[in-house]
Amino acid sequence: MRLRRARHIRGLIFKREMEKRDIIIVGSGPAGISVALSLKQSAAALAAEVLILEKEQHPRHKLCGGGVTEFAEQILDDLQVERRVAGFPIHRVRFHIGRKPLEFARENLMRIVLRSEFDADLVRQARVRGVEIRENEAVLELGRQDGRVQVKTSRDVYLARVVIGADGARSLVRRKMIRENATRVSRLLEVAVKVNAEETPEFRENMAVLDFRPLTQHLQGYLWDFPSFINNEAHLNIGVFDSRIREDRRADLRRLLTHKLEARGMSSTEVGLMGHPERWFVPNGIYSSPNVLLVGDAAGIEPWLGEGISMALGYGPVAADAVKRAFETNDFSFENYNQLIADNRLGKLLNRNRLIARYFYWRKLRPLVDGLASVLLAHFTEKKGIAARLIE
Repeated sequence: MRLRRARHIRGLIFKREMEKRDIIIVGSGPAGISVALSLKQSAAALAAEVLILEKEQHPRHKLCGGGVTEFAEQILDDLQVERRVAGFPIHRVRFHIGRKPLEFARENLMRIVLRSEFDADLVRQARVRGVEIRENEAVLELGRQDGRVQVKTSRDVYLARVVIGADGARSLVRRKMIRENATRVSRLLEVAVKVNAEETPEFRENMAVLDFRPLTQHLQGYLWDFPSFINNEAHLNIGVFDSRIREDRRADLRRLLTHKLEARGMSSTEVGLMGHPERWFVPNGIYSSPNVLLVGDAAGIEPWLGEGISMALGYGPVAADAVKRAFETNDFSFENYNQLIADNRLGKLLNRNRLIARYFYWRKLRPLVDGLASVLLAHFTEKKGIAARLIE
């Protein structure tokens, strides 16, 4: 009896000592930082109550092609983020689709960044603006308590009015608080290989290459070659993306990437192949529950090109708007979150690229793959000043 009473008393003391927070963001990648900075702009009082929990220490390794596109740059401009990580500028994007490569050219079409540097700088800028970020604090468990979300970490226990899952494709927040059964996961493998910049076309021509020809080998995606600098040394980020948006035979990603490396005179045994998943977005997916929102990879990105950084940043203003409305109305159901995504430019891009992917990666349409180059032409020439040509 005494033991039971002692445990009860300890439990009451523990509950009283739990730190209460209005908003906890799990994950300090581009999605989580974008939410915090968006709140800084639209609801400064709420932003002062934000706590970001990060399980690792920046700079931390992150698998990613590192492409920062025009859409991402627009979001960074809106958030008034300084470009302290310049990256490698891309002036040409070459697509291998059918018999003839298709090339788009314009100054600064995109840039390739090293994600460890890019993410760390976003964190530094957020901290300068007063965002509290606690690193090396992993979230271990989540549950509901008294109309809030209890967040247990490796260091403490918190009670939050709102929890935002920005913790990637394997999101713990999604698994514990959303529990959607659908998988919708793309597969990726990549490797960074040191090269001689003067002898490598991608460096000489400031060019990124996307190769869709393995569509004939059941790939629902492409192989890529992105130039970048790691520790001031020239590297090619070489990888393969498989959206898996249609039920079909699985492509052998390791074999495709190995052949790609061998064609460039590189041995796959001398480099480490790294893999990671990406979750893709559907309009009727479940991206919220009472007191909980998902953003970035935890929610889903677009499955045509697997554009991760842009989509992650794009979720920030949408989630911030949803959180601001919740505190204004005292309604934390977030039942309108899907509609907020759909009405935003992010939702329009997600849905457009999802539809493109559904047809572009449809096996029955592969004989028309040359004609589908016009889809790419429409996508990459939305803004004036982009020159497109078929390479003879």
